[in-house]
Amino acid sequence: MIAKRSPKKVPKTAILLITPETGRLPEGMCDLARYISGKSGGLGEVVTALCEGLTERGINCHLATLNLKKRFQKEGNIDESEWREIRYQIDPERIHLVSSSIFADLPGAYSGNVMLTASEFQKQLINHVIKTVSAKNHGKLILHTHDWMAGGPVTAYAKSRGIPVLHTVHNVFTCNIPESMYLGVDLDQLDQNLYYSYEDGNRCIDCQATAIKSATLVNLVGHRFLEEIVEDYFQDRAIIPDSVRREIKAKKDFDSALTVLNCPSLNMYPESCSFLHRNFGADDDILEAKKDNLMEFQRRTGLNVDPNVILLYWPSRLDPCQKGIELLEDIALKFVIEHGDVQIAVVGDGIGGDKFHEEIMGRIACASQGKICYHRFNEELSLLGFAAANDVFGASLYEPCGQIDQLGNLFGATATNRDTGGYHDKIHEMKLRIDGAEKDSGNGFLFEDYDSGGLWYGLHKCVEFHRRPAEVRAPQLKRIMKEIRSCYKLDRMIDSYIKIYERLNGGVPLV
Repeated sequence: MIAKRSPKKVPKTAILLITPETGRLPEGMCDLARYISGKSGGLGEVVTALCEGLTERGINCHLATLNLKKRFQKEGNIDESEWREIRYQIDPERIHLVSSSIFADLPGAYSGNVMLTASEFQKQLINHVIKTVSAKNHGKLILHTHDWMAGGPVTAYAKSRGIPVLHTVHNVFTCNIPESMYLGVDLDQLDQNLYYSYEDGNRCIDCQATAIKSATLVNLVGHRFLEEIVEDYFQDRAIIPDSVRREIKAKKDFDSALTVLNCPSLNMYPESCSFLHRNFGADDDILEAKKDNLMEFQRRTGLNVDPNVILLYWPSRLDPCQKGIELLEDIALKFVIEHGDVQIAVVGDGIGGDKFHEEIMGRIACASQGKICYHRFNEELSLLGFAAANDVFGASLYEPCGQIDQLGNLFGATATNRDTGGYHDKIHEMKLRIDGAEKDSGNGFLFEDYDSGGLWYGLHKCVEFHRRPAEVRAPQLKRIMKEIRSCYKLDRMIDSYIKIYERLNGGVPLV
């Protein structure tokens, strides 16, 4: 009798997430995951959430990112010998660290010479990582690239090899990298998929425009921001490069531009976040829990310890081009003087190592006599700030998505920001039945004008709400916490991305 051969198992398509930064990775990916965290913005948290969700659903998820060795060692409290042991003895399996002395000692992906970092990262992805992951999965691969640093020749290479690509535009920044920096990559083979620019007489590759042009599908992280791009908003300011706007419009015309709103990772919820003084959920005594976290935050930051103040929290980078830090600098001292029951906390870094605004905020904090504090970004302190805050605010000129409003709401705070982009999508003005509204609704406060008067107006509205009696505020904050959990479920974001992946996979399920 001839034994019957069992049918050959058809390999499932792998998803390779390519990103310059990530938050804390789920240990379900592999043993190396617990040692990797290079977060420096919302992009990192979205990648973490994707890794969590895809891994939990049994999808073959891989991640390629920069090996920011010194940063990983610092965050994991690991010395050089321990790190070497980890790297040589733990099978990385589905985490592909791109290593180079060019960026090994950098504190973040966008520190140092970003052209050198990006070109080295992209070259190794093309010459090694993509081939390796594709071969391991019998050629069944989809790339999901994040931000301009994961784009450029990487997406052009994938297109030339017939590999489907989803490119997520987290922000509209780009980088024009001279061709000469791609020594070792056969750019001639990729020529028709590259978007060229010229700077200082050099032919360059526009990384973001190339990523959008070469990708099979492009997604933005906010509905309103996509509309603002295609409707020619911000033409009077050097915000959206013409190349990026042109390519996004082209993708939109061919029904290849999508939107998926970001959702926070589960490890960011106040019920389980390990960095809080007191954990809490929507069914707990929110006001008391937040007071406990507030006093701990005040002690750690040098603010006057007072559980009854209204804490306004700025957790964003000190970015004068997008986030409006100069507007806060203009009004902060005067605002806390005229609003004697208010404190302001700022936790965030300057841009690209520029300490100009860090020094300004430091001087403002010193002059405030304990009513304003400034600290550079630290994940533990930042998350404690969300738990302590009454309101999480910013003053964005534009915003592809933004996540501080979602996190603020998760932690039982209102959100205040300018009515633009992602904040237009997600922040809705507070309306209460006791004030004559049909029903209680809203989660924060919006302002229109991008100036210090606009920010003052938004913050003043917020303070007026938080001065109301506890019996008015507590039910609203509980409602907000519950609504945000329902509206921005991680599962919903993962579902949206899986549908896109399966569209790229010819309609074939991933599991």
